Amino acid sequence: YIAGGAGLNTIRVAQWMLQKPFATSYIGCVGRDKFGKQLERQATEDGVKVCFLVDENEPTGKCACLITEKVRRSLVAYLRAANHYKVEHLVMPENWALVEAAKVCYISGFFLT
Repeated sequence: YIAGGAGLNTIRVAQWMLQKPFATSYIGCVGRDKFGKQLERQATEDGVKVCFLVDENEPTGKCACLITEKVRRSLVAYLRAANHYKVEHLVMPENWALVEAAKVCYISGFFLT
């Protein structure tokens, strides 16, 4: 199991490159389940400040990856809670402060689904 997703993994790499704990932040939505807790724990251990909206009804999304002998790969994303992010969470003062303090914002296209 590797905690992440395209957006979170991008932020984790940026955090690794900066080598300054909690120089990056990630805002998204997870379910109230073990996978949401794993995402938060792993990102925090990697030095990313996470601000997750926890959805009580949808589980945390998952992605399956198939890699063949010829190094071809296929991904199947099951977004679930990620598709239920609410703008009300973003504009909460503690979350919006992160946006205002950011020098760079990276927004994943999954929010557009």
